[in-house]
Amino acid sequence: MLKLIKFLEIFAFKKILIVLSFLSDFNLTSNSSNLFNQLNLNQIPFISSYHHHHHQNSSSKPLRIAIIGGGPAGTSAAFFLSRLSNQSRNHADIHLFESSNRIGGRVLSIKPFDSDQFQSIEAGASIFVGANKHLNHAAKIFNLSLQDYNQDKSENGPIAIWDGTEFVFEETGSEWWDTLKLVWRYGRAPFQLSSINKQTINQFEQIYKESFISIGPFDSFHEWLSHSGLLNFLPITGSDYLINQKSINLQAVNELAAIFTRTNYGQDISNIHALATLVSLAGKSGRSVIGGNHQIFQHFLNQSQSKLHLNHQIHTISQSNPNKTYSNPQYLLSYHQNSKNLTATTDPFDIVIIAAPFHQSGLTLQNIQQSIQLPSIQPYVRLHVTFIITNSTSPSGELFGKSKDQTVSRMIYSTMMRNVLGKGKRPVFNTVNYLKNLGQKDGVIGDMHIVKIFSEAPVTTGTLQKLFKHEQNLLWVKRLEWDAYPFLNPIQSDFPPIQLTQGIYYVNGFESFMSTMETQTLMSFNIASLITKNYWNFNPKRNWIDE
Repeated sequence: MLKLIKFLEIFAFKKILIVLSFLSDFNLTSNSSNLFNQLNLNQIPFISSYHHHHHQNSSSKPLRIAIIGGGPAGTSAAFFLSRLSNQSRNHADIHLFESSNRIGGRVLSIKPFDSDQFQSIEAGASIFVGANKHLNHAAKIFNLSLQDYNQDKSENGPIAIWDGTEFVFEETGSEWWDTLKLVWRYGRAPFQLSSINKQTINQFEQIYKESFISIGPFDSFHEWLSHSGLLNFLPITGSDYLINQKSINLQAVNELAAIFTRTNYGQDISNIHALATLVSLAGKSGRSVIGGNHQIFQHFLNQSQSKLHLNHQIHTISQSNPNKTYSNPQYLLSYHQNSKNLTATTDPFDIVIIAAPFHQSGLTLQNIQQSIQLPSIQPYVRLHVTFIITNSTSPSGELFGKSKDQTVSRMIYSTMMRNVLGKGKRPVFNTVNYLKNLGQKDGVIGDMHIVKIFSEAPVTTGTLQKLFKHEQNLLWVKRLEWDAYPFLNPIQSDFPPIQLTQGIYYVNGFESFMSTMETQTLMSFNIASLITKNYWNFNPKRNWIDE
């Protein structure tokens, strides 16, 4: 959510792409520059035994469905279930429960100075790309206006790569000279990465086609990944894949390719699996919805005509009448409302969809008669995002071992190569990006600029003072943090289940493989299709975007 490459073709001396983020999800950057133009740096198979469902027809009572979580996964699940129930001439009574007071989950935007005077700036899940067909189609049918994520060309400039001790690569602003510098340092790697990018995009495109959809819906993540051809990228790290299987030189992997995984997923390329690395390296044309990407998911929910329950913290799922034998058990949801300690319980539901990270949600399953398969604990990256409004036109060199009055690039991406080799410290940030010129304000000398910093830990005020030369240059600071995406370590066999037990489905297990806005909607479509197949004997053969 910010990713994908369209690297320079050497003989034509095209520009290399800038770091943004693929599919979104929860991965972000901004602007383009000369050299990196548009580079988007944002189990064993679970064999389901739960297919002995009755098939509802149009005269039956509505199938009661509860969805826990109001982010991309939950809202799109409601939307797809509503569409499929209409297409199959069945009825669904859908309820969506969200623990907070808003829809969107980790898709979050802020306004400079917390003022409605300014346009929203994406904080989480900043962009999606042209290859993200679900999100683009949704924006189209919902009549949402899009903008290029790097729309403010005035903030573009040379890119720099910082390793915690020195700049290992700095653009000068001269396209020819910067191209020669790039090739001199990284050799053939830009062209190899460009080729990998094209192959990855072609492979991702297959999952939208009728030939793939008609095989499903899939009972397990293993099955989905196997049929999509992505399974073999999970057991190895990104660096292992690029170095040992694609013969890309070590320096290019640990500097050039590494900035994509650190920008998109806040993780080092030596730790993250190859599939997440490919996601980080794939795509172009970063865009966002004017007014905030969260509007897509609000529209998903509105179109579904689901009943929304905000400020409902679901803490327990229990079986209704567990001592009785049912072919189709029903479930009660117990919840706290408005953060109060008092517990209330819903009426029974036929189906529950968990559309939030299971272990972060605090959910427990009680009094379930059938066997249960719970997902393994999945740690999440705690991402720190710092927004700064400053009248400093560029960062100061003081933080980078230069003089206080010397300026550096306005787009800085960090690599951990020196730290990995035991020769230096980790950078204090993942990325520093000037996003937008906000214009002038009374009492402020010069134009105001909004800057976004991603980091593994809070960025101290002292660090910000060094970065922007003087404390008085810090006109506004806003700090956010959240569990942005899972630690995407290589996966050998411990795949999370799609069904925890009969009638209880889990969307967010897919984040272990790809954590983006788009891929959450992909898995919601699969699970919605699985439900309609199991309960109504209705199986869509085409993707909803082709209907």
